[in-house]
Amino acid sequence: MGSNASSFVMARRNSITEKRIKQILSYVLECHRLFKSDGITYSKSDINTAGTVMFEDHLKFEFVEKYLVKHKDLLKDKISNLEQINFACETQKRYTDFTDGKTKPDKIDVFINKLGLQNAWLDEPDENIYFALECKRISIKSDSKDYVLDIEKFVNRAHHNLRLPFEGQIAFIENTRLNDQIISDEVNDILKATLTINTDLFLLPEKLHSSVNGTYLSKHKRKHNNQAFSIYHLMFDYSNVVLN
Repeated sequence: MGSNASSFVMARRNSITEKRIKQILSYVLECHRLFKSDGITYSKSDINTAGTVMFEDHLKFEFVEKYLVKHKDLLKDKISNLEQINFACETQKRYTDFTDGKTKPDKIDVFINKLGLQNAWLDEPDENIYFALECKRISIKSDSKDYVLDIEKFVNRAHHNLRLPFEGQIAFIENTRLNDQIISDEVNDILKATLTINTDLFLLPEKLHSSVNGTYLSKHKRKHNNQAFSIYHLMFDYSNVVLN
């Protein structure tokens, strides 16, 4: 009975968490829709000339600071538990690398915490419950290899504090000859040929927003505890956003 009760509690907790993550991702996609409707463009040469911020980081900072943070009222108005939700770039957490056993810092591209899940995760303060989004630019098809490297990081890292069984990735697709279908197929081909990543479900379309497409779901297992986790993939069309 004890084992059955524990499994029930875990399943219920994961179900509540999954629903909340999907609500947050729907908001992220709504911000992407607003961003695209604003018709904003970025010049790689201008950004590189202006300072030392990497272009990928510039795309990330712009999206987080000018959209995810700025439009939070859209999310809070729908879900009262998200009044304190926080979006930040490059927050660091510690993890142990399964490949060499060493403790290292994990620089999270987009860190989202105060998710209103403290009732589901009673042993953790709300500040410590977070969702991570990793970002990658894809300008040529072979950049999908770097995207898969982030999946491998999710698999190999044993975090010292709570890590939800849900991860997120954003692909900034910058080439008009590429699209989410091409990249998702390429990622799947790489995953099928990668023996170091245990994949239970290859990327399949997953609807997360009523009018924004290009979203996928995959499922994998972490190496240190063989625990299953899901990754939500957001493929953003930046082909008319990024200029040379």
